Amino acid sequence: MGEEKSITIGIKAKLYGQLEAIAQKQGSKLEDEVTEAIKSYIGRLSTYSDDPFFRIGKAGKSGLKDLAKAHDEYLYGRKERKNATEDIH
Repeated sequence: MGEEKSITIGIKAKLYGQLEAIAQKQGSKLEDEVTEAIKSYIGRLSTYSDDPFFRIGKAGKSGLKDLAKAHDEYLYGRKERKNATEDIH
């Protein structure tokens, strides 16, 4: 797994109790549950920062005349849409 580092943190007693209860229920060590919680947190942040929506930058002029109408296309790419008239026939 690689080199391990040791840290000391202070947390509220209630949170400590919750983590301790989870570890006991899982049959694992408190340290393992804290490590898993940190991994989960990092994974959520990575997913958030990889989403094109959150990488659009600060507000300003884009130079695109149809940005309000086609913002999803600019953010996520063009998706083929079914022609609405095909559903009628």
